[in-house]
Amino acid sequence: MSSQVFVIKTPRLKLEISLVETSRLYIHEEIIPDILSKLVEKIKSDGVWTDPIIVDAKTMVVLDGMHRVAAAKELGFKYMPVCLVDYDNPSIELHAWSRVFKHVRRESGVEVDYLNLLLGYLNTAGYRSVHIPSLEAGFEMLNRRELLGLIIHGRRIVGLKTPTRDIKLIYDRVKNVENMAKIKGFSVEYHTERDAVSIAERNEGLALIPPTIKKDEVRAVALRGEVFIHKATRHVIPARPLRVNTPLTWLTGELSLADARRKLVEHLSSRRIKILPPGTILDRRYEEELYLFE
Repeated sequence: MSSQVFVIKTPRLKLEISLVETSRLYIHEEIIPDILSKLVEKIKSDGVWTDPIIVDAKTMVVLDGMHRVAAAKELGFKYMPVCLVDYDNPSIELHAWSRVFKHVRRESGVEVDYLNLLLGYLNTAGYRSVHIPSLEAGFEMLNRRELLGLIIHGRRIVGLKTPTRDIKLIYDRVKNVENMAKIKGFSVEYHTERDAVSIAERNEGLALIPPTIKKDEVRAVALRGEVFIHKATRHVIPARPLRVNTPLTWLTGELSLADARRKLVEHLSSRRIKILPPGTILDRRYEEELYLFE
């Protein structure tokens, strides 16, 4: 094993844990100030860098950990722990986050058609909607980039037309829909596509299903210095390392990058790795296999 990289060979994906210069990383989703400020305080409180971010080894595009990159910059860390992966490995899947709108100002005893209510607001703002005969037809239109999203409520399916097939601009319009929904009294939740459809079919909310971004589009947008909206991509990675617990003093730049990397590899080599199955709940539920440093 190199003194610069700690390698975990999992059945489907090689994980390479190391330190990289924070300035070399490219994020692909926007930063939410409230999330960032809470994360900065948590890192200070922890006193260690808990988990590495997931990064495409080829381009240094961050797949998971946008706010941690921003936090490292705010804290003045020159280096940060990363897990380098081969993004082109087919076992790394890319999905979309769906939005679920729920109206928070319900009037008791009054039957309100929330789908038509939302569509009325959107129509006033210039959004065009079309009836979709089935989920299958709707997903085909999404894949062809003919829609910025499907809105589902009960058995009704409506497509929001898009004037562009540029995925970055499509998601900018998804954000506008979100913001308008919030202004008009809807709350917004983020769910997997399957869960969002299930919620909508039970009439417990309106599901907005956006098109799925492609890996080359993630790279292209990040490398040109732009970002998608928050919760645009949902990467499913078959394995993830956790609890590297890197001392913050190794990230400040007082050590050379080579020396800091060497210390990290020695630190990880001295610890036992516990493998946990997909579905494990720690700080949240993880869909992937976990390699937990103890």
